[in-house]
Amino acid sequence: MEGNLSTMPLVDLLELLHAGRKSGVLRIEGRPPLVLRLQAGEVVGGGILDWEGLEAIAAFDLHTPEGAFHFEPGLQSGKVIRPMQALLGEWARLNDECRRFLEVIDSPSRVYEGLGGEPPYDVFVGGRSVRGAAKAWGVPLIIAMERVWTALRSGDLSPLGRYAWYGLRIRHPQARRKPPEDGDLSRLMDGRANLGDLVAAGVEPNRLRRYLIEGIAAGDLLFPGRGWLLRDLTWELERTPAPPS
Repeated sequence: MEGNLSTMPLVDLLELLHAGRKSGVLRIEGRPPLVLRLQAGEVVGGGILDWEGLEAIAAFDLHTPEGAFHFEPGLQSGKVIRPMQALLGEWARLNDECRRFLEVIDSPSRVYEGLGGEPPYDVFVGGRSVRGAAKAWGVPLIIAMERVWTALRSGDLSPLGRYAWYGLRIRHPQARRKPPEDGDLSRLMDGRANLGDLVAAGVEPNRLRRYLIEGIAAGDLLFPGRGWLLRDLTWELERTPAPPS
């Protein structure tokens, strides 16, 4: 089975697979892409590249009108994440909450500084991303986003001019195989400098975002964490004003 979400919305597609008790892998070619594994019509796994689980699945827009899909039948193993109707309801709720928080927080990778040092915002002393705070608090990402959203509205946190992914060191497979060329990001991405160093050296952040998105989507850049990074980068680009033409 294959088609496009413009003619068959994702909710309708999942309800169809559920009603038919289908087992197999559903792939959606979106930005970011999504993979869902179903057994007897129920979702037993999936996510965005190497970022898996309900949190990753719910980070995908349930009502997106774009994206080709392909369903490949086959037995799958795993525990049902939620019964289908409960999953769709929770997915829609998390989408709505995330969209509201992203009006203030452009990305869970954004780094914030705590202004007072009082719990629970003491984890932001010295600067920490929303994803980092979720890990420090031991709470789901959506809860961390809500806490940061509340703290920003009350003035307890202040955004810094960097993102968690600035600290990544990524070695492009072509880094040392291509002849030198000014501004060639594949050569600059040699694993020695982190991405923040490239920005500090003058690489425009949105240019770097687009390059990373294309490289990850094409499978040229393979590293742990590429799933959450791809999701955050696409969110950031959606909320960055386009440069004047």
